[in-house]
Amino acid sequence: MLSIFNQGTHPPCPQDFNLAEYVLRYADETPDKIALAVLNLAGSEQFSYAKLKTAVLGTGRGFIDLGLRPGDRILMRLGNTVDFPIAYLGAIAVGLVPVPTSAQLTEPEVQKLADLVSPNLVLVGEKVATPYDIGCPQITESQLQEFRKLPPAKFDRGDPNRLAYILFTSGTSGNPRPVAHAHRAIWARRMMWDGWYGLTSHDRLMHAGAFNWSFTLGTGLLDPWSVGATALIPDQSVSTASLPLLLKRHDATILAGAPGVYRQ
Repeated sequence: MLSIFNQGTHPPCPQDFNLAEYVLRYADETPDKIALAVLNLAGSEQFSYAKLKTAVLGTGRGFIDLGLRPGDRILMRLGNTVDFPIAYLGAIAVGLVPVPTSAQLTEPEVQKLADLVSPNLVLVGEKVATPYDIGCPQITESQLQEFRKLPPAKFDRGDPNRLAYILFTSGTSGNPRPVAHAHRAIWARRMMWDGWYGLTSHDRLMHAGAFNWSFTLGTGLLDPWSVGATALIPDQSVSTASLPLLLKRHDATILAGAPGVYRQ
């Protein structure tokens, strides 16, 4: 017996599109709502939707002021701090291409990735290894944070098929490979909200993973912001054993994580 289930064609991505603008559109509707909270056992660092958008567009302005132009690549060597998503979206907002990488990589490991993507700028976090032969400028987290104070840049809209960001595979089956993601990648995620986790604007979603993961970026940050929800991210000092406490303390409604998190 053949069964066919067809809900019809999903609406196409708009032609004049920017991933960051789409993700931050709730800054105009619910400006005071908390968009992001990076959690630790002592409290949290919080950003409202309006504050997040201001920081993102100020950061985008900072990148442009450095002389970067749409299509240029930014290698991200940052830990699980608020600087990561702000820099990531700030780059995409102005047409640049961020390349998130794991903070746990060693200098030789990150050098191999840098050789593959040929970045135009490297963002350097505290105690995070950087390429030893890069041939482009580097800026620190403290310099990056100053960008938030700059006048907001304008969103760079265009073809939704153009490159938005690059993520590397884990490399467990060989060498890590760069995977290109278009701006329309965020639009495609709309098709799984209802069927996967029923995400709504009322949710407070905690993701127990590093920012450089595709899983964390998509499920932990971009999806919640796309529906006007709140993203909760444990900072790099939080152990898995502390997650139940943080889930209760911050009223999380959804927990996302790798299978090992649930086993622990």
